[in-house]
Amino acid sequence: MSEFVNRDDDLAQLRSLYRSDSATLAVMWGRRRVGKTRLLTESIRNREDAVYYQATETTATDQLTEFRKTAARQFPEVSHVERAWEPLLRSLTDRDAIIVLDEFPYLADADSSLPSIIQRLWDHDVKGSAATLVLSGSSIGMMYELTLDGTAPLYGRISQQPSGKFPIEPLDFADAVRFVPSYDSTTQVVAYAIFGGVPHYLQAIDESETVGENVTRTLLDQRGSLHEEPELLLRMEFDEVSRYFAILKAIAAGNRTRNEIATAVGIDANSSSYYLDRLEDLALLEPVTPVTADPVRSRNRRYRICDRLFTFWFRFVYGQDGRFELYGEDAYAELVEPELADYVSPVFESLCRKAVPSLYGDLTFATLPGRWWYKHHEIDVVGLTTGDTLVAGEVKYTSQPVGYDVLARLKEEVRRIDWTPSGGGEPTYEFALFSRNGFTQSVVEAAEKDDRLRLFSLDDVVSSLNAPSSSAHD
Repeated sequence: MSEFVNRDDDLAQLRSLYRSDSATLAVMWGRRRVGKTRLLTESIRNREDAVYYQATETTATDQLTEFRKTAARQFPEVSHVERAWEPLLRSLTDRDAIIVLDEFPYLADADSSLPSIIQRLWDHDVKGSAATLVLSGSSIGMMYELTLDGTAPLYGRISQQPSGKFPIEPLDFADAVRFVPSYDSTTQVVAYAIFGGVPHYLQAIDESETVGENVTRTLLDQRGSLHEEPELLLRMEFDEVSRYFAILKAIAAGNRTRNEIATAVGIDANSSSYYLDRLEDLALLEPVTPVTADPVRSRNRRYRICDRLFTFWFRFVYGQDGRFELYGEDAYAELVEPELADYVSPVFESLCRKAVPSLYGDLTFATLPGRWWYKHHEIDVVGLTTGDTLVAGEVKYTSQPVGYDVLARLKEEVRRIDWTPSGGGEPTYEFALFSRNGFTQSVVEAAEKDDRLRLFSLDDVVSSLNAPSSSAHD
């Protein structure tokens, strides 16, 4: 079995729930392939008091039959219990069992009364029990509606201490690159930009191969293990996928605003909200606002695909099988590599933003550094501190060193940011330049003369993110 990477806190939290002297209810959610099932099975490994059941899309009767059969392997007496959720769950909670219902939305979809049955059980029948019930699901919107929303049947029943809430996210950069420790920093950034932080995708990488060889084998080859991955996952979630495919392809091609996406797809901007919201529910898409804006109220939104592999697939793979066959073994070199720097650039920008709090350890940031834009004005990195300092930075993932023109533009653009320090007065500015391939002599001399200007290489960023104290998620 492959290495179990960076879920130590979640494991400890789950096992703390299992040790509780009172009945506890937990909820785990996260997109498909992110590692929920592996985490859950790891948490109950070698336990004789645990029942793990992974639901499928089938009838309620079939689900009950399979659940009772599964539970009877650990608790044989359950095989004599009536085949109905309430008596089965009560029988197990009476025995202080750990009950894991994975893909819970499938169960609730087949039997809409199940959440209310669990509610009634938890309200009246588990006093004196030390059982744990864990509900897990990949349909994030549905998990929220069933368990976390204020009107949900199970709202307020989830354990508070220790917390029974488990949002499972993809691995951050530092943990993702533990799958490719022999790659140099630049290659790690490229691998992360393509395969992202989903363990299932990272496990497909063979370190003895180059990134290009890995991409060719897993993604470009029609027989590759990941060649159809995004399509298969989307078809599992949606009955009609063509519009979702078109939206994701449009975003991967560089369309960011709702109007741009709608125009590229050929649909009305208002109707696009439905599809964008569904993709958000699956944690495949997220809206981004300028770092100075209120993310709840601001209409100045751009959308980005959360999953790196999906971004790569919709930009380079989707609908391109014929071209790959035509180029054969040269497909990566001819079709991907020429555009790779442009593709990796936004990912490197994101990593630079994540690294800023560590690189500026003497400053305390009010929020995570983000991007800022207003109309056609943009700055790659903006960090707002709890004091009067604003950190502004530009990122260049190019084959050329960063020139003085980039610094001059940054100093001009930063004045357009509408931000007042919490203590009032005017902000003071710190400037940062991030480069994949160094800086011109004029920029180096400017940094030597101005202690408000700092220069960071790709290695600096990667080292900062890999430092033990760095734990920000991307």
